[in-house]
Amino acid sequence: MTRARPVLVLALLTALPAFAGNEEDVCADPGASSVFAMMPVAAETYQPTGPTYPEGVAIVGDRVIVSGPANFGTAGNGSPSQLTVFDLDTGALRAVVPVVGEDLSQEHALSELATRGHYAYAPSTQLGVLRWKFNGHHDSPTQESVSTPFCSVTGEYPCHDDSNACPDDVRAGLPPLPNGIAVASDGVVYVTDSLQGIVWRVDAHGGGPVEPEVLYCSAALQGSGDSGLGLFGANGIAVAGDDLYVVVTFGAFDALGPTSTIYRLDREDPLTLELVYTYSGIAVAPGVVVPPIADGLRYDAETNHLLVVLGGQNAVSELDLGGAAVTEVARYTRTDADTPFLNPSTIALGEGGTAYVSNHAITCCLDGDPNPACGCYGAEDYFGVIEICRE
Repeated sequence: MTRARPVLVLALLTALPAFAGNEEDVCADPGASSVFAMMPVAAETYQPTGPTYPEGVAIVGDRVIVSGPANFGTAGNGSPSQLTVFDLDTGALRAVVPVVGEDLSQEHALSELATRGHYAYAPSTQLGVLRWKFNGHHDSPTQESVSTPFCSVTGEYPCHDDSNACPDDVRAGLPPLPNGIAVASDGVVYVTDSLQGIVWRVDAHGGGPVEPEVLYCSAALQGSGDSGLGLFGANGIAVAGDDLYVVVTFGAFDALGPTSTIYRLDREDPLTLELVYTYSGIAVAPGVVVPPIADGLRYDAETNHLLVVLGGQNAVSELDLGGAAVTEVARYTRTDADTPFLNPSTIALGEGGTAYVSNHAITCCLDGDPNPACGCYGAEDYFGVIEICRE
């Protein structure tokens, strides 16, 4: 379905300094947001197919690329994961690129996106890291395998990685869940594992898929909980020079419930996991707290800022990494009735202060969906990409 793209006022959650723009900025109206594109949902009632629950978002050339679906309950739905390609200038749908080789009878998902040059990279829960080369006017490139599938380090399902990199206090026997992804300038790929508490390293792609190796493993990256699956741990990841920044979606509990935490890790000498920032829940009414549920990260080298998507609080936080301590300098949300932020997931940085945020809407379902976790219906009005103006 197509939708208009009105420019609407972006609300600030906290009293923060105004942005300083100039006449050459793409963002003519600092603090604005608009609906960039909506996912092509074929029917407005429950269907077991379709590109819903968009997760990753990235810009390659004149394209905005979205990955997904990224949710549970996909086994037997008959619909492969896919990339959805939109035109950067108009928001028009240009292509749908299905993932090849998934076993659709089993759980399958394509989570976050990263870019390097003309390439878009994404971790598949079944197939490992995949990439596609978007060059010229070709919007449906051939799928390439960058890595072999991810395995369990402490268990057998779906395969076993014979690594001794995880300490004894890591919750054992969990399957892999590749989620966040970042690609360094040297071509090395880093992938977070939300269940096992791992940062995986995949060496620069050569003539064939590379076996992932455990760069760092920690119970702190497994999320809240003492046994079993617990809650989501390591999620978004970003490369900033020699450092990796990793978000833990559900960190330690404080007085307001689960926090979200940002850690820093030296990617060449990963000996210490340094806590650099903590997000807490927001009390919105007596006994009602909204947790942050941080998800995707993007590093802006021009400003030395880190953009953090807070899926629970429906906001994007901007952190300044340049001071003695990491500080939040801005926070954006979108509350407009037509398409507000609803569990936003990841963010891509455009030109002139623009940014593009995937509206994941994980708590919302199409009408008739039997999923007991559905918190709302009418998801066709939410699945898509929101354009925001940071400056």
